Amino acid sequence: MPALDEDRKKWIVREIETWRRGKLLPEQYCDFLQNLYLDDLTDRPKGPLGEAVRRVGRASGKQWALTIVIFSLICLIVLHFSAFPLALQIALGVLGTAGFVGWGARRRERQPARGLALTGAGMLFQFGIGLAVLGIHGWTSGAGPVALVALSSLLWICCGLALRFSLLHGLGWIGIIGLYAWMLSRQVPDPSWLEVQVFWVPAALLFGWLSWFVHVKFKATGTVLFANALILWFMPEIYSALFDVDRAWIQLELLVKIAAVGYGLFRLRKQWMEWVA
Repeated sequence: MPALDEDRKKWIVREIETWRRGKLLPEQYCDFLQNLYLDDLTDRPKGPLGEAVRRVGRASGKQWALTIVIFSLICLIVLHFSAFPLALQIALGVLGTAGFVGWGARRRERQPARGLALTGAGMLFQFGIGLAVLGIHGWTSGAGPVALVALSSLLWICCGLALRFSLLHGLGWIGIIGLYAWMLSRQVPDPSWLEVQVFWVPAALLFGWLSWFVHVKFKATGTVLFANALILWFMPEIYSALFDVDRAWIQLELLVKIAAVGYGLFRLRKQWMEWVA
């Protein structure tokens, strides 16, 4: 019974703190109510910022020293990054990305949200370092950005598959789709309507089949591939709108394709919902 009373007391204290943050009661009323259940008001629950401050206050001298050293190293690297040779710049990018991804992978099971945030930070860090390297060496035109997008997309796909991070996996494929569209615009500057359909529709069908093929063992992967199949299905119209290919018929094409995919999804709903849901 005492344990139950203690749990009830903690729950009431948390509720009062919620009222305080939501301005449901004046500050002094909340202090009065919490004083009934707490011997010391400094023991009341903290918000996220208050909890962070309390953890900083409990940190040891070694932790403070380690934090200062790491922060100093980051500042030195940022300030002198442009002076480093290319090999060292790439090595720093690889090590930093690997550090974020490895840390995120370790946190993935126990703290999924934090693990995904660290993995996402690693991907952003990799892309940011890539942009910085391109800018420093004057590679922002030509094949430099294309290589960066391709490398980043492949890395996102691999990390998304390995860490079961569907959003990252999907973003990687969207990057590949965008790169493919750009390359088509350069290689085939004036395509016909039929050529545009041939460029994209078979890929949509392929992704749809792959979605069905892998869903038995990897349901999340099947869902990502299915979503990309739908994107690819409508890419001919998106591509035509962006690059001015028979724009007069785009609206009609969209209506026909929406009707076709809607009819197909309705008739096959028991099949595709099983591997997507």
